[in-house]
Amino acid sequence: MALKPGRTNARPTAPYRLEPFDPSQAVLVASWVCDAHEAYWLAPKTAPPVTADDVRAWSRPGYEQLQLVPARGRIPIAYGELNVLDSRRGLYWLGHLLVAPQRRRCGVGAALTSALLNRAFSNYAAAAVTLVVFPDNAPARACYYRAGLREDGWEVHYLPPYQRRVRLLRMSIKRPVPAPGPNF
Repeated sequence: MALKPGRTNARPTAPYRLEPFDPSQAVLVASWVCDAHEAYWLAPKTAPPVTADDVRAWSRPGYEQLQLVPARGRIPIAYGELNVLDSRRGLYWLGHLLVAPQRRRCGVGAALTSALLNRAFSNYAAAAVTLVVFPDNAPARACYYRAGLREDGWEVHYLPPYQRRVRLLRMSIKRPVPAPGPNF
C-alpha cells in the first residue's frame, strides 16, 4: 500500500504530559501486562512474563522510552517508545505502547500515540513514523487509526521466545503537510 502524507488526529493532550520514562516506574509498567496473551501482543520478542527488568532492558541507543502522566500527577498511566529506524531518512517507529488497565478504552492510548507522533514530527522532524501490530489486536489498531496511522503493508518477524515467524500489520503516517498559506 502506498503511504500518503497524513495528519495526526491529535486531540490536545492538555490533560496529560509526555515525559522521559522514569526507570523507577518499571515495576508499575510491567504490572500493567495482564496476562500471557497481552505480553505476546505487547512484546513478542520478550519471554513472558514481562518484568521490570525487561521494561528497563528495552532502553538502548536510539530508543527513547517515554511515559504519559496526568497533567496534575506524577504517576504514569501509559508507556511507549519513540525509536530511530533510519535517522538519515527521518524514519522512526513506535514500540511497546501500553496503557494502565484502569485507563484503557477512554482515549489514553490515542493520546499517548498522538503525543509520540507529535514528538517525532516536532522534535525530530520525522519524515514518517511506523509501528507494527498483530492483525487480531483490534483495540490497538483502532487506537492507532484514531491517532492518524494507516495500514501500510505487512512485515514478517521471527519471535525467538516462541520459535515462530508471524505476519504483523505495519501502520504508518507521513509528516503532516502544512496547509497552504495565502497566495499574494
